[in-house]
Amino acid sequence: MHFKNYIILAFVILSLVSCSSNKILFKDIPENTSIKIPEAVITNGDLIDINISSLNNLSTSIFSAQQSMDKIGSIRNSEARKLDGYLVDSLGNVDIPIIGIIKASGMTCSALSESIKNDITEYVLNPNVRIKILNFRVSILGEVAKPGAFEVINQSISFIELISRAGDLKKNADPTKIMLLRNVNNKIETKYLDLTSHEFLNSEDYFLKQNDIVYVRPDNASLAFDFGILRNTAVYSLLTTVIILLTR
Repeated sequence: MHFKNYIILAFVILSLVSCSSNKILFKDIPENTSIKIPEAVITNGDLIDINISSLNNLSTSIFSAQQSMDKIGSIRNSEARKLDGYLVDSLGNVDIPIIGIIKASGMTCSALSESIKNDITEYVLNPNVRIKILNFRVSILGEVAKPGAFEVINQSISFIELISRAGDLKKNADPTKIMLLRNVNNKIETKYLDLTSHEFLNSEDYFLKQNDIVYVRPDNASLAFDFGILRNTAVYSLLTTVIILLTR
């Protein structure tokens, strides 16, 4: 093959590789696959909203030092609720008026609600306790259309929903090695996940936890050819001009 033809072939291969997509997720998914949606678990650093109510609001107001009398029964916006929220400290505890310091980290919202309800039954008749994590958010960076942090109101979000919110993976994203950064007992742990495997659907990481950070790295082809200039359209134009001159 003539030297000029080698140059043309190399340029074509480069163009095809740089434009290829490897976004096929969950290959060979079995039929009737079911996925259990887990309940969010409270962790250190969470900001939680604890709403204690009963038929007699005066009897439950003593358990909420943050709420003034004019707020009882009113609808508060999300920012106001965060100001009134209870911070789970580095030891995993929250300090509630009258009740005192209780363990919250490692418990689901429903389990903590039941625990608090049992603690106040001697003070309140038929209490109702509702708990919500106020700062449940996840972030995604890297090769996605719209990277950023996303609030999760219903406290449950899967990898697929997060990718959808971020506008899908870019063509040069590598779904076989997605980095997940997670705060575990005040330490940041990292792991790599393969979104192309159907086994990932049933893994404990398919549903994200609060404050998780996801990084989508470029694929190997992009890493190999991205020298800071190859993605510049002016460079492609220059290469095209050179090839035309060599083939004359």
